[in-house]
Amino acid sequence: MNVLNKFGMLILTASLLAACGDSSNKGSSDKPAEQVAQSESSPANKYEKALSEFPEADPKLAEPIVISDKKSPDGLAELQKFNNFITGEEAQKIGRIGQELQQLARQNKEAETIEQIKKLTAALEQFHQSAAAIDIKDPEIKAVLDRTVQVNSTINEFMIYGSKYASELTIDSKDKEAVKFAKDFQDKSQKLQETLRTANQELQKAAEALSKKYAQ
Repeated sequence: MNVLNKFGMLILTASLLAACGDSSNKGSSDKPAEQVAQSESSPANKYEKALSEFPEADPKLAEPIVISDKKSPDGLAELQKFNNFITGEEAQKIGRIGQELQQLARQNKEAETIEQIKKLTAALEQFHQSAAAIDIKDPEIKAVLDRTVQVNSTINEFMIYGSKYASELTIDSKDKEAVKFAKDFQDKSQKLQETLRTANQELQKAAEALSKKYAQ
């Protein structure tokens, strides 16, 4: 077994898992901690810095979005506007880039994966700018839109974090400090994945509740 593993693919795989919100899809981030450790060229303070910059998800992202039975006068039109936005050209572009990103990561093409992450972060930033320009007054629909942007912003931060450290650190299996780093990183990744997965579930529930309310 090759004891040297690039930190980059570890973190990029975790980024993809977080983006998908699927902890059952195990990747290289789930390798046992004893298989990863610090190389001579990566001092412990680099690991400490990497962990200190890990993007923490706001726990509020996983909170339910309450949808009442009361309809607003412009609710149906604004819901259609929201649906058109999240299924529109910009959203479809993000989906295409994300699919290509997952394929590259699975093929362990690190350089290409990092470049694809840059494309994805740029697309997400444009998506967020467009979302800010949408005039939605219904508080419930606005809450779903805002939460969508917040979740995607967290994913974007994790992608940027991953691409930043992908090439800086290498790891092998003989350093206790790096073994601890690997465990701490996996714990943080798991927590982020769980928060994003729950956030996506709550978004889906709220969107379905809105659709049901205005379909009646």
